[in-house]
Amino acid sequence: MAFLRYPRFRFRPSHADALHLDLWLNGENLLCDDGSYSYHAEPKWLEYFGGTASHNTVQFDDRDQMPRLGRFLFGDWLRTSFLQPLGKNDQAVEFAAGYRDRAAASHRRQVTLSNLGLSVVDEVEGFTHKAILRWRVPHTHWRLEGQRWTNGAHTLTVQASVPIARCEVVEAWESRHYLEKTPVSVLEVEIHQPGTLTTQYRWAA
Repeated sequence: MAFLRYPRFRFRPSHADALHLDLWLNGENLLCDDGSYSYHAEPKWLEYFGGTASHNTVQFDDRDQMPRLGRFLFGDWLRTSFLQPLGKNDQAVEFAAGYRDRAAASHRRQVTLSNLGLSVVDEVEGFTHKAILRWRVPHTHWRLEGQRWTNGAHTLTVQASVPIARCEVVEAWESRHYLEKTPVSVLEVEIHQPGTLTTQYRWAA
């Protein structure tokens, strides 16, 4: 299963997580959400767990997708600027959505899911300095080989239409249960020009 969150707010958003993607296989969360940790935590944890940098999406210029106005409130709610209806055939399921934020940065994400793997195409533009794509996996034995990230059974690769300024794995946090946080590994891919990032996630058949 793959879950893609896109801006369709009926009530105030609690996380700046537009176009975050979760991936599950046989009950295992392969690409994971960060959780909430605590609604009464100190500000740094509220900002982290609710912010763009803790989700499987693209962050522009080190800022959240929406400005934080208070402990539980974001301003300038995002709106969907592009939507491709869900499509199915014998081989795959496909869906796409996109938004443009208040600073004119734009992100479109196309997701294709098949029995063999997941493909994600991110088109980004309108940012000032940089865009960072992040993928979060459980804190297990993954190793980075160039732009190929693998644990032996599963492989995640990222390619770009423009030069990649940085590709590295960092340690971060997730919260599966309230008031509990555990480490996760995060692949960060950074570009400094408008372009397209293509991610392929493959698992053993």
